[in-house]
Amino acid sequence: MIHPLDTIKTRLQVNKATAAEQLRTWRRTSKKVPLDLYVRGRRVVHLRNVVYRGPRDLYLGVFGAALGTLPTAALYFATYEWCKGKLEARGCGQAVTHVASASVGAVLSAFVKVPSDSIRHQVQAYFFPNVWQGAKGIVRQEGIRGLYHGLLPTMMRDVPEIAIQFMLYERLRQMLKRHRGVDKLRTYEHLAMGAFAGACAATATTPLDCAKTALQCGTRAPLHQVMSCIVQEHGVGGLFAGMGVRVAQTAIMSAAFFTLFEVWKGQLKRQREPEDCLKPKMWRKKRDHVWKRQFVSA
Repeated sequence: MIHPLDTIKTRLQVNKATAAEQLRTWRRTSKKVPLDLYVRGRRVVHLRNVVYRGPRDLYLGVFGAALGTLPTAALYFATYEWCKGKLEARGCGQAVTHVASASVGAVLSAFVKVPSDSIRHQVQAYFFPNVWQGAKGIVRQEGIRGLYHGLLPTMMRDVPEIAIQFMLYERLRQMLKRHRGVDKLRTYEHLAMGAFAGACAATATTPLDCAKTALQCGTRAPLHQVMSCIVQEHGVGGLFAGMGVRVAQTAIMSAAFFTLFEVWKGQLKRQREPEDCLKPKMWRKKRDHVWKRQFVSA
């Protein structure tokens, strides 16, 4: 659902980091906009392409994104639960346990996540026509190592991002509970708090995300040099390319994550309360009323 936002963000960052010369060449040599924007046999990385190619242009690489999500999530949550159990046994606080477990899960799952990201970004930036060609092309050109460009900035981005998300969400949740004097919050409140926490985390880590995208889309230099080059060419604002789209993307993901996390935690615990039911309260009351009326009439 949010893959188009990821495509837009990637192209905004690639335009800033690696495709400036390609765009300048196209502008010098093209008198009118063709149906497909090409320079030297390769399509120009530009957001205007969606006008000529239609919505499917925004879904390039979506299969790789979906395929990479399953093993990444499985490894992340398996590591998270294992680490959480170890820390709880040692008597660590709840906030420390959540942040540390999530950070360890993010580091280990990055080894599965980064190859998927590298392939997806290169397909989104028109380096390859599809995911399978991208995987074969990267391995053929650079070997398995080519799939892991951007591993360091991914870890440096994910760990503080998760820490900010969890700490901010937990703090907001506790404050709201004390303010309202209740033990359970409403669904829309979890959505709002999750979205706000995700937006703050995304804003703080956008420079690392921008450098990661540049490394995964052709730039071959150490991380500090990549960030220095972006600042020299585009100023400090270049490190925040695509920030608005990324904030929207992360806010949606974070809101969905925290809301579903709270809902399913209530569904899966051993002693469930009526408030834990997934069905809307109004619908439950209506069914109870109908059942009671049928029972009395019978």
